[in-house]
Amino acid sequence: MTRYEGAQYAHSDLPACPQYPAFNSTSIERGELEKEVQDVVDSSGFFDKSLKRLQGAVQIPTESFDDMGEVGEDSRWDIFKDFHAYLEQTFPLVYSKLNVTTINTYGLLIEWKGKDESLKPHLFMAHQDVVPVLPATADKWKYPPYSAHYDGKFVWGRGVADCKNNLIGILESFETLLEKDFIPERTIMAGFGFDEEISGWHGAKHIADYLLQILGKDSIELIIDEGGLGIQEMYGAMFALPGLGEKGYFDVKVTVETAGGHSSVPPDHSSIGILSRIVTAIEDHPYQPDLTPANPYFTTLQCGAEYGPEMSSWLRKTIKKALKSKKAAKKVANYLADKDVFNRYLMQTSQAVDIVSGGIKINALPEKVYAVINHRIAVESHVSAVRNNIQSLIGSQILPEFPMSLNAWGDISGNTSTSSLGQITLSNFDEPLNPSPTSPYDTDAYKMLSGTIKQVFGEDIVVAPSVMTGNTDTKFYWDLSRNIYRFTPSRIEGRESVHTVDEKLGMKEHIEAVKFYTQMMLNANRS
Repeated sequence: MTRYEGAQYAHSDLPACPQYPAFNSTSIERGELEKEVQDVVDSSGFFDKSLKRLQGAVQIPTESFDDMGEVGEDSRWDIFKDFHAYLEQTFPLVYSKLNVTTINTYGLLIEWKGKDESLKPHLFMAHQDVVPVLPATADKWKYPPYSAHYDGKFVWGRGVADCKNNLIGILESFETLLEKDFIPERTIMAGFGFDEEISGWHGAKHIADYLLQILGKDSIELIIDEGGLGIQEMYGAMFALPGLGEKGYFDVKVTVETAGGHSSVPPDHSSIGILSRIVTAIEDHPYQPDLTPANPYFTTLQCGAEYGPEMSSWLRKTIKKALKSKKAAKKVANYLADKDVFNRYLMQTSQAVDIVSGGIKINALPEKVYAVINHRIAVESHVSAVRNNIQSLIGSQILPEFPMSLNAWGDISGNTSTSSLGQITLSNFDEPLNPSPTSPYDTDAYKMLSGTIKQVFGEDIVVAPSVMTGNTDTKFYWDLSRNIYRFTPSRIEGRESVHTVDEKLGMKEHIEAVKFYTQMMLNANRS
């Protein structure tokens, strides 16, 4: 089948939704070990220990704030000392038998040396930090946000589902396998940053740089981090949805500067008024949804069409046509975008005005005001496309009405005469990030991930590549591996209210995650 011309289809020789079999034990000895380990994880004693481990982790409020200073200078980092002490006490075999390295004080890199040094390592990732609990919302929680209350089904608390569950689950898997004297063929590593919620520059960035220094580029066979859309029902079937890519990230600062003056003799449009016009123009011209094979969500939909019995016949037919018809793909994109806002932003660049600042006195016209617009860039697009779009929009919608100069990232244009009202400046609010490379789904690494998901969660699970609208710490690891997958191994019904009031995680789902991580480590010996 020929995919439509111009589409960046990386797997044109594959089925539209390839499925790989569940892993099964390859030897009697290995099968016995796997059964023994999984029996331990299934036991009531392990459940009780796991509950206490997870609760203890949640009870330490490792919050990271947007205005954090440098490590060693800002005392708000000090809470991570307590968290490290807790981990060392809780996982004694990990700390006594494996190589545990601290990086930039609070980053953690754990290395379990394998017997075969010719095999590239596997790396499991999570982050130690959590988003802060706003004081104004603390009394809105059903249970105090750092109580880690267990109600018989859920553990409640900030960070329990994002992502101390992943971190504790990985360490529990290490500890359990060490108790059984397991020795991996392949080196297994864990990397835990401590500021993912504020972009990871202090934590994961330093860990990735360290790994690049000691191992080099393309030195890791498989990386698994938090993320993806977990395991959920779609179109009448159960799907596991690992993220094979991430949208880009770009915060644009729009600054308007005018002469100011006394508010008793105002101009027709103050700097705030002009900025408001700019914001309105931007919001009135949103990006449009598009769907191409470059986007892993394209494959998600192909999997839905292939294996989802409850998908409407029209949608199924049109999705399959999209394999070779750009027109059909556009129909699908428009239909899904109109139906659900979440679907929309899997297929288009988003833009959201999140910060506005200007004016300090009620009777004084502000000379300088600004707004910051957050963009999550579609996988087919680029930071430069967003820049060009905003610059063009202001040039066509704003400058004809307001005689101002425009400084767009150092490129000055527009009316620069002395009669100009002032200047509009476009600049980066922070470091922009282009969309990630898309990881393949025909490699041994992906087949291992897919086969382990089916082995742990059920052979009827459809594993469908997907894309993430947000960003993870993996953005620093692109040079270390082409096989980067974002997958939180939890059923969606057991993981609720991430980043908001009443965050909680089902213990049943947490135990399943431990099984997944443990089985991934056992399966790593097979290739």
